[in-house]
Amino acid sequence: MSAENVQVSFRGLLEYLQTSIVQLLTDPTQLSPGQGVLVGASALLVGAVLWSCCGGQRRNKVKLRAEFTPGKVYFHTLPPVKAIPCLTPFGIKLETYLRMADIPYEPMRGFSYGPKGKIPWIEYNGEAMGDSGLILEFLNREKGVDLNQSLSAADKAVSRAFTKMVEENTYWGMAEVRWIDDFDKVQELCEAPWAFVFFLRGVRSKVKQTMWAHGIGRHSRDELQGIIEKDLRAISSFLGTKPYLMGEQPTEVDAAVFGQLSEIVWTTSGSYLHRIVTVDCPNLLAYCNRIKDRYWSDWDQLTNKTKKDQ
Repeated sequence: MSAENVQVSFRGLLEYLQTSIVQLLTDPTQLSPGQGVLVGASALLVGAVLWSCCGGQRRNKVKLRAEFTPGKVYFHTLPPVKAIPCLTPFGIKLETYLRMADIPYEPMRGFSYGPKGKIPWIEYNGEAMGDSGLILEFLNREKGVDLNQSLSAADKAVSRAFTKMVEENTYWGMAEVRWIDDFDKVQELCEAPWAFVFFLRGVRSKVKQTMWAHGIGRHSRDELQGIIEKDLRAISSFLGTKPYLMGEQPTEVDAAVFGQLSEIVWTTSGSYLHRIVTVDCPNLLAYCNRIKDRYWSDWDQLTNKTKKDQ
């Protein structure tokens, strides 16, 4: 079907829906049960299309708690699944940072979206804040935290470059594997009922659109995989035999890199990403296990894993 035909069909659907709603409001007895169902389905379809086209362009209104403890971080993130405590690398990143910095927080694990229409986000002193990077900067100022205090200006520049690489580039390799290449596994990964697959297909379409708009989705599969492999090997080469990316002690960049690599290690089994991180670059796997063991003593408890599962 051509783009012109799609436009005509959608315009016709809008016109039908408009006429039917007017009829529903003025004389609902004229609509048959079948027409009523069709109107409802059409409204859902139009709403889904409009959300897909316009979603994310406005600031999302969030419902904040009426009562809060001053100075306490209420951390909103996705609920854990059996594979990993959080299915977004930015949730793993932010929670790892909170643990590294010894900042007390109350996790709110669910599907509540923040002011930027994304997860994770925080509530702090009655205000909502989104974007993991901006949250880190805010909490550093608010709590007097500086995980990078031992780094030189040049080291901080390198840290920022690695953070931006994994979050703005490498991330899309994981997204492609999860939502496109291995989509048949995503229902099991999310531990969602089969009825939820319809919604997941919408997420898959949104990921494809976003990757195309980003530009990385315009590459062939081989080109994209080559780009992401170079990212991962660059991290491995720079890490070398060091325990953490910048040296003997963890810094902010480790939270960001662990967030991305943890999703590869524990949610992409059988993919080229998993092979690179666990077989071709074993220091990356050791790195992930090192951070997990140091800061996530409750990992198995959150994921309901037993020794039999491991």
